[in-house]
Amino acid sequence: MILTKHAGRGLASCAAALAVAVLPAVPWTAPASAATAGGPTPAVLSSSGRFVDSFTLDPSRNTDPMYGLNVGLDAREQSGTAHPVSWTRTTGVWSGTTPPKPWTAQVGNPSYPNRLVFADRTSAVMLGAPALADPTTGTYTVSTTVDPVVGDTAGSDWASLVLSRSHRSTGYVTNADVDLALTVTSSGGLALFHGGPTPFWTGQVAAGSGSFAVSLTVSTGADRKVALKVNGTDFDATAPAGVTRWPSSAYLYLGAYLGTSTERTTFGDAQGGGLTVSNVDTSASASPKTFVDTYDNAPNGTPDSGLNDDLSARQPSLVTAHYSAVSGAPGLPTEPAAGSVQVNNPAHPNVLSFPHGPAAVRLDKPATADLSGTYTAQAVLTPAVGSRTAADWASMAVSGSARNTGWVEGADVALGLRIRANGALQLFQHGTATWATEQSVTPADSYRVSIAVAAGSARQATVTVNGTSFQVQTSSQLPRDGYLYLGSHTSGGNVGTVEDLRVSMLGGLDYFGYYDIMDPEQSIDHSSEVAAWTNMNEYGAQDPSKGFLDYCAPAACVIDTAPALSDKEEGLNPNGLARLQALHDSVGSNLDKVSVIYLIDEPYTNLTEWKDHPALSAQQVQQMVDWVRAVFPGKLVQLTLDQPSVYQPTAVIPTGVDLVGFDHYCQGRAVIRTELTQLESKLTSPGQHVVLFPESLVNGLWGCGAATDATLAAANAEYRAIAAADPRVVYLEGFRWLGPEHPTSLPLTVRAQQAIGTGVVNATKTPAADSVGIYRPGSGTAASVFAEANPDGSTIGSAAFGGAGDVPLVGHWSGPGVDTIGVYHPATQTFELSGDNATATVTAKFGAPGDIPLVGDWSGQGRTTVGVYRPSTQTFLLSNDNVTTAYTIGMGNPGDLPLVGDWGGNGRTTVGVYRPSTRGFYLSNSNTEARVDHSIVFGDAGDVPIKGDWDGTGTDSIGVYRPGTRGFYGAAKDSTTVAFSAVVGDQGDTPLTGNWG
Repeated sequence: MILTKHAGRGLASCAAALAVAVLPAVPWTAPASAATAGGPTPAVLSSSGRFVDSFTLDPSRNTDPMYGLNVGLDAREQSGTAHPVSWTRTTGVWSGTTPPKPWTAQVGNPSYPNRLVFADRTSAVMLGAPALADPTTGTYTVSTTVDPVVGDTAGSDWASLVLSRSHRSTGYVTNADVDLALTVTSSGGLALFHGGPTPFWTGQVAAGSGSFAVSLTVSTGADRKVALKVNGTDFDATAPAGVTRWPSSAYLYLGAYLGTSTERTTFGDAQGGGLTVSNVDTSASASPKTFVDTYDNAPNGTPDSGLNDDLSARQPSLVTAHYSAVSGAPGLPTEPAAGSVQVNNPAHPNVLSFPHGPAAVRLDKPATADLSGTYTAQAVLTPAVGSRTAADWASMAVSGSARNTGWVEGADVALGLRIRANGALQLFQHGTATWATEQSVTPADSYRVSIAVAAGSARQATVTVNGTSFQVQTSSQLPRDGYLYLGSHTSGGNVGTVEDLRVSMLGGLDYFGYYDIMDPEQSIDHSSEVAAWTNMNEYGAQDPSKGFLDYCAPAACVIDTAPALSDKEEGLNPNGLARLQALHDSVGSNLDKVSVIYLIDEPYTNLTEWKDHPALSAQQVQQMVDWVRAVFPGKLVQLTLDQPSVYQPTAVIPTGVDLVGFDHYCQGRAVIRTELTQLESKLTSPGQHVVLFPESLVNGLWGCGAATDATLAAANAEYRAIAAADPRVVYLEGFRWLGPEHPTSLPLTVRAQQAIGTGVVNATKTPAADSVGIYRPGSGTAASVFAEANPDGSTIGSAAFGGAGDVPLVGHWSGPGVDTIGVYHPATQTFELSGDNATATVTAKFGAPGDIPLVGDWSGQGRTTVGVYRPSTQTFLLSNDNVTTAYTIGMGNPGDLPLVGDWGGNGRTTVGVYRPSTRGFYLSNSNTEARVDHSIVFGDAGDVPIKGDWDGTGTDSIGVYRPGTRGFYGAAKDSTTVAFSAVVGDQGDTPLTGNWG
């Protein structure tokens, strides 16, 4: 909840530039939030204000295609403190994505002056900043005057005010994503809805003239009240059963439901009293970078107690992210106790809660530095609900590791804040306390905490607790990509909570969309066709006065400045700055819809038959960036290189560019990964991030002559895998979308992109990629040691378990989750498996002398059980219950080594062998039939075979461990391309692979 109680694609040029005043060409400099001598200044992530739209507009400005909806907002919203905020056109219907015609919602229509008018049967508009509960009263109010059907006082057609946490709703009153909706009929009928077709409250007022002054106040407190005033008559309603709180933040939709095409609905009183929202969140949707999680209204009765449910609704920002529950305790990762992490628990609604500690969560995308070199994370932490004196504590920690346990004093925590209920503070760096004695702030019920990090060599941080700041010079560099862990350590029945989490920017795959989403020849906007699985699309060489920005969600559209900046003869247009200002003026009040300025395509190429410009110099490209920064301050800037420029030293990436991409189509994963590495070596700032361009079509793309629908679909999966392994890749921008025939012409490719994009938009929880570790055998009476590592080779932790002569094992012995350790005693054919990385929780005797121990989930039951491979007969014997043999299958030749894994990606571990003499892997998708479904030669002589889910796709692939160099090498699926590599351990260690969290 939001805090309420605390302080190659050349395109035709657009129209010629207008004559405008020229802005001074001031070179771009880094944002003011960069680190200073005292420490970085925290980013402003929480801002709000009153919103007013008078709907007052000169009728002469009500013209096709804008029809006044987002025209002149500076003047119309003049009396509000949060302006300008634009409106987005939506369908207003219960299903379907066909966008409404632009004339269906108008402002300044001469027949209905100074009002918002709906002129079609069903349509709606969404306000681009969500209503937000006042921090003092815990309420928000929407006030307007509505005439459901102009000239009618007896009908049942209605106008609607809809509140939804989701900015992706259609705005129809009975849809499941609607949190609260009010309908007003022309006869004075009133009804309140919550996510379904049956109203939970109804009322009636006199029809009068057919115009109704409406005020809707929503209480986000425990009373769950809705206060409604219509034409001076007060009504009160209480939320239906199942709604423990109204959401603290919700987008407002205004809509109409009319019986005929000649009827009209209006909002506003025509006298300047348009619409007022008492408070709106001007941070959540203002930038494509910001991440917000309100934790509001997630369903709690799910397997993970709401942690990863309803993410795209409760996270009002463009960027969404999922979580992993972790133990919150020292040592190797283990699965936290069931129910130890919850969202929207009925006893603690609209917050992230920890009913018993220790426990923690990891945000599965890292906070990442932008061009300022800094990032900020903030949240409201309650160490112990209802107590200001307990020693219980909450924590916020930043780590370069995505496999941390969330223990604030862990060695791999770069910066961790511990705050007790009594206000005592301690800051840890890699396990060492920063302050000799605890610092303190005034005890409070809850603490608004922010950590601002200056990444890299600056080694600075600013920690702020309830307004008191502590500036820290750290002992080591802070990570550019820092995973955020929120933890709780309570006792005696106390509960810790977190609310209103905000992060200035997240790394990892944040955006999915298409280049050139609007047909450059016919000017047909195809964005509605892909809306379900995209959150950022590029409009190549399009004039914003065409009205397409009216349909964009806040901070979700990319506009192209190449037509304004480039010149066919000179490269850099000498009037570029003036033309940019003309483009800015054309965007007008829709500026909040613009996320990214696409600077210019492939500036260093000299293919003038394909481009609107000759090759540019680095100085010319830098000048373009400086101009864009001057005219469009605060917007991200994107630059795309052609493939040769990636290797060309003179093809310099300018400072001031946020997103850098390159295109090289149908080349395969190994080539793209190599070129990505080269591109990242050219970046001029650690805060620059990367865009990749997956192929969406075959015809017209160089290098794709032999491509098919199937190969394009597979290539898109490879791009997703590359992005999953590199948090610097934040945007997959498909090239291109051809229109409604695309799903028919390339069905496999479209399905692949739908799956990837849907995962990005909805923050779908995906399997964690495997990592590696080592087992160091004990000698004599000394215990053996398991050590687990991050992909970069750094140690997560270690544990002593087993002894001399034991064989190490890893698996999830009691159910899905992180892998823990175990050993096999060959002398007694006994498996000892630990669920806590300390004691044997499962003991099983299975197999015969000379057998090789195996573990796997042979039937897809969700837990790992035992098995053996009998070299003497080349036979696998696999058990589902650690007692009896469920599968017996012969496979391989004498001298082969067993290797089992989920080769089919179906949740079942199946058999395979490695043949050292040929370095060949032979893998089966079956445990009942000795067939070879995958075969590949990989590695060198003397390598040890391993397996892992290197991409986090849910499918295992092969790899090798090279004892001489201690190197781990994981291959892409059915490929010799190295997808994972790390160096871990010492000579004589035994390699391990597993999911450490």
